[in-house]
Amino acid sequence: MSGSAPAPQWADSSRGLGRWIERLIGIPLLRRPLFFQARQLIIRTAERNGIPWRKRRSELWEAAAPLLAESRTEGLVPPAYYQARFHAYEQGNLCWQAASEAEQATDAMALRIWPKEALEPLQAQTRLRDAIHAVVEPLLSDSTREVLDLGCSVGVSTQALARWLNARADQRGLNRPRLIGLDLSPEMLAVARVRDRDSLISEWRHAAAEHTALVSESIDFISLQFVCHELPQSATREVLQEAARLLKPGGVLLMVDQDPASSVLQRLPAAVATLLKSTEPYIEDYFGLDMGAALLQAGFRDLRIEACDPRHRVIACLR
Repeated sequence: MSGSAPAPQWADSSRGLGRWIERLIGIPLLRRPLFFQARQLIIRTAERNGIPWRKRRSELWEAAAPLLAESRTEGLVPPAYYQARFHAYEQGNLCWQAASEAEQATDAMALRIWPKEALEPLQAQTRLRDAIHAVVEPLLSDSTREVLDLGCSVGVSTQALARWLNARADQRGLNRPRLIGLDLSPEMLAVARVRDRDSLISEWRHAAAEHTALVSESIDFISLQFVCHELPQSATREVLQEAARLLKPGGVLLMVDQDPASSVLQRLPAAVATLLKSTEPYIEDYFGLDMGAALLQAGFRDLRIEACDPRHRVIACLR
């Protein structure tokens, strides 16, 4: 099954609206105001919807700062693509501001999926994660012991996985699996440690998703959630190859990301599309990649590609 669909017109810089957006965000004097407006819009909307954005930012930053040293692998140099301007942060993901706002941004993202429903942030987040897990569940065996969340950020997806997998194991009388959360940002990992109050995660690991230094064929289940739209195509292919190397034969890969076929994304208003594209430097690369073909080329099989909500798709497959 193919994972390809026509890119939204606003994401295609070779023509129409996409070309004009690309020219606009390429002007340095305009880019910074665009970043500022994007951030202010996100924060105001989140706080109106019950997400204590600024208060939570202060709490997480203060609690996580003392944990930075133990969250960093000395000598690890992030690849050039990871040092791009992401999400209206000049330093991308490599700064405290990004790390201390990632939890709130994830909740805001979940609320945007169902804008016409009066959902609380936790309800929207739970609904999103339940839909994701439902797609991959039929592929998981009872021998799932080692689980890796690649590009885990501050651990929202990692903790959701842990709660689901632990409940699944308890219901079946199985041993609970061991979970590793891996990310390139030590600031994100420091915040993840703060958020993991119940010690659900066995290890928070500072490494690149394409060069994990983990043992080959040592993992039963790999999760890659909302990562690939932040990667150039070459890095995505490397991450898929690394996932294939790490998984045991018959192991499961779960991917979640923007759905190129989403009518919501296809019809984004020009102003919103401009703000989105200005904060996502690799979004065109993502929409231009046939993910199904890339997975097959990396050695995966039995692909299941399903929309899990109006904006996102899940790809679950076997090694």
